[in-house]
Amino acid sequence: MADDALSALRASLAERCAELRGVAAEELPDALLDVVVQRFDVSSSSLVLISPREWEQLRHEEGAAGRGVPYWARPWPSGLALAASLVDVPVAAGARVLELGCGLGAPSVVAARSGASVLATDGVGDAVAFAAHALALNEVVADVAVVDWAAHGEALVAQGPFDVLLAADVLYTRANVEVALRLWPRLLKPDGVLRLADPRRAGTRDFLAAARGTFGVVSEDVGEDGVALHVLRPRVRGGA
Repeated sequence: MADDALSALRASLAERCAELRGVAAEELPDALLDVVVQRFDVSSSSLVLISPREWEQLRHEEGAAGRGVPYWARPWPSGLALAASLVDVPVAAGARVLELGCGLGAPSVVAARSGASVLATDGVGDAVAFAAHALALNEVVADVAVVDWAAHGEALVAQGPFDVLLAADVLYTRANVEVALRLWPRLLKPDGVLRLADPRRAGTRDFLAAARGTFGVVSEDVGEDGVALHVLRPRVRGGA
C-alpha cells in the first residue's frame, strides 16, 4: 500500500477508534495506529486484513492504561481457518450471517463475498473499527456493530434468527461456554448452521459435549495449527 493511502487509512482508523472509545484521537495508543496491511491466502482465495504491527507493544500500552489484553488484534489461526472453510463451502447468497467475536473480520469478509447479508460483531470497539476497514479494503459490504454477546444477547436474538452463525476461538472462558449454550440455539433458524473454529480448547470440548443434545455435530481437523472446525445444525425435534 502506498504511503499516502496508508496514512489515510491510519487517519480513518484513528477517527473511528477515538469515536468508539469516547476519547480524542491523540489519546489513542501509538501501537494501535502503527498498522500493517497484509494479504492472506485462505484456501483458493485471498483476503486483506489490517492489524497493529507490534501486538506485544499494543498489549503493553493497553495494560499500562488499565485496559484488557487486545486479543482481537492478531490474525489468529482459527479465524483464518474459518475463513478458508467459507471459501470451500460458501454460504448462500442472501443468507443472514452473524459473526460473534469478529476480531479483524476474516470470516465476515469471505461470507460477504458470497453475497450473504453479514453482521460482524465484537465486544471491543477497536476490533469493529478494524473489521469495518478490512471489509472496505476487500470491497465487500457488511454491517458491523459493537456487541458483547454475553451482555447483549437479547438484542442479538431480537435481530435474528440467522441462517448462519460464525465464531472463531471464542470459547476460552467457562463464562463464554455457559452463555453460548443458552444463547446460540436461540440465534439460529431451525434449519440454520453454526460454524465454529477453535484450537481444541477445553471450553469448546465442554460446549460440544453439552450441545449434542440440541445439535448434530460434525468435526474435522483443518490446517497445521491444531485448529478444528465444527459444523453444528439444530436437531429436528424427534429426529436423530
